[in-house]
Amino acid sequence: MVSSRSLSAARRSRAQKEFTGLVDGLNRLYRKQLRAKFVITLGDEFQALLSTADVIPKIVWGLEHHFTARELRLGFGYGRIHTAIHEYAINVDGPALHNARSAIEKAKDGGLRGGVFEGFGPDRDATLNGLARVLHHQRVSWSSRQREVVALLHEGRKGIEAAADLGITKQAVSRYAALAGWEAYREGEEGWTAALRTLQ
Repeated sequence: MVSSRSLSAARRSRAQKEFTGLVDGLNRLYRKQLRAKFVITLGDEFQALLSTADVIPKIVWGLEHHFTARELRLGFGYGRIHTAIHEYAINVDGPALHNARSAIEKAKDGGLRGGVFEGFGPDRDATLNGLARVLHHQRVSWSSRQREVVALLHEGRKGIEAAADLGITKQAVSRYAALAGWEAYREGEEGWTAALRTLQ
């Protein structure tokens, strides 16, 4: 969580409560893809061990879409774990963790959002980081209404369903989706997922 210590005591308490709820939600939603569950480690940091990498785009989307108290700095490391793996991703060590920590430091030093990848291999790191940066840039350019429309389409809703949910016309949904570059975003996210799937 970026700059959480700069919040007032009351706002920090609310952010921590929201953060805890977020982590609990991730553990429920991705229970089948977790090798070790998400756990809060230092108050405003969290970690998990994934058994499959292709869920990362969905996780990034969910984190950015549902947690609004502060920006999140995300690092993803690939590699082996040399310690015993328990239910929660605590007291683990190995190249995967070191690469994730290095990715977090790069995100911090470079002000990089949307996820930083390290240890996946030089070419893969470049591909995954490039896609992460472009897709994040697109997400932050959306207006609030474009974000609402895209969020529903991202869930798999049809244009007419999104229109009904938002109380607007189907043509308005199409217009907002086009202005947001939804189709290009969808293809980019599918490509990101496909690149991560090659690791399995």
